Amino acid sequence: MIIQNGTIQVKLKTSASPAIDPETGYPRKAVEVCWSEPIPCQFVARDYSNLTRVQGEAVRLAKYDIFIEECPCFSADQVRLEDLIRGVIGEFSVIEAEPLPAVGQIRLRV
Repeated sequence: MIIQNGTIQVKLKTSASPAIDPETGYPRKAVEVCWSEPIPCQFVARDYSNLTRVQGEAVRLAKYDIFIEECPCFSADQVRLEDLIRGVIGEFSVIEAEPLPAVGQIRLRV
């Protein structure tokens, strides 16, 4: 059981047909990109820093553990994380998706 403090949305991509360009042999870019329905989640910041600077600009550096209820067909490359109170936190690439069978959850590391 998760204690919901946010939601995630999975980035869905519709590929061109055929997926591989026959002339070059390279994959074609996605034709359409959209977000899935919100999935309830619990997230915890693993690492959070407002002190990072890139080329003189202040940048927020954050890494999160996101827990969702286990579902057999879950796969994601990129997710949008939203807080229930403040709204969108950001869009993140999924580093690791680890099933936690003892508690019936999946842990996403972003």
